[in-house]
Amino acid sequence: MSYDPPTPSPQFCGNCGQKLLKGATFCAYCGTPVPATDTSGVVTPKAPSDYSSIPPTVSPRTHPAYPPTYRPEYQMTEPPLPFIQHFQGALLSPQLEMTQIIKRPNLTHPFLVVLITGIIAGIALYILTLKTTIEFSPEFWESMGLSELDYDMGESMQIFMMMTAFFTPIGFFISWIIGSIILWVLLAIISSNVPKHERNFKTMATAVGWSFLPRIFNEIVRLVVFAVFVEPSTMVIDDLFDFSILGAPAGIIGDMLFFADILFLIWGTVLIYFAVKSLDPEGAHAVIIAIIYTVIIFFVG
Repeated sequence: MSYDPPTPSPQFCGNCGQKLLKGATFCAYCGTPVPATDTSGVVTPKAPSDYSSIPPTVSPRTHPAYPPTYRPEYQMTEPPLPFIQHFQGALLSPQLEMTQIIKRPNLTHPFLVVLITGIIAGIALYILTLKTTIEFSPEFWESMGLSELDYDMGESMQIFMMMTAFFTPIGFFISWIIGSIILWVLLAIISSNVPKHERNFKTMATAVGWSFLPRIFNEIVRLVVFAVFVEPSTMVIDDLFDFSILGAPAGIIGDMLFFADILFLIWGTVLIYFAVKSLDPEGAHAVIIAIIYTVIIFFVG
């Protein structure tokens, strides 16, 4: 009577590490084939080509052999492009460029846009101040219920206007902040479907700051007009209403400048529209926000 020794077999699966059943040719947990053994007890693994194409199965008792890749809610924003590249893009292809700017918000670039706008506007106002002599009529003092003062009030107003020109950039920054806050709140209320990380204050401040780009050209036009076409003149102040037009020449030149203001304001509104549209492409809220932006800038400055 001959005696056949038991055939040894691996104890654990080489893929998932679970204990193998006696005499099993496949792992009961993950389905991986069990390497063959000879009578000498040496385990002979099968060639990878025999089972490498068999996908691992998922058992209810074990985890998948290949865990799913973690995908965050959104990827980190890419580094911003150079200022000059954004500047050129906003001029040549505003719709595409505003989309890129909003996806990578950066407050440094819009800060430069607002600063340049304010400096040019201040220089233009200063030139106009040098060409304008201010006098107060007797009717002005009567409307104020005062008698005419002894010292030259016009000279004081000249100094006041020069100081106003010096602090003009501050007014543009205030306008930028106010516009950004209002549009930020509007976007949060109206476009609730926009992801929260995309409708923050930094994003809206970036959009509003870049919308000042047309105003750079607007203030350049104003500066050229004040320096070349406006002649030295004397402005007589009859009542308080005249103070509101100290920085705007009258006549045809004033009408042309007003038309330029409206034209460049529409251009800035279009930039805001493209920016909001890139955040909420499925909604019609971009039109509403752009119109509100136009009203704010028209009255705030």
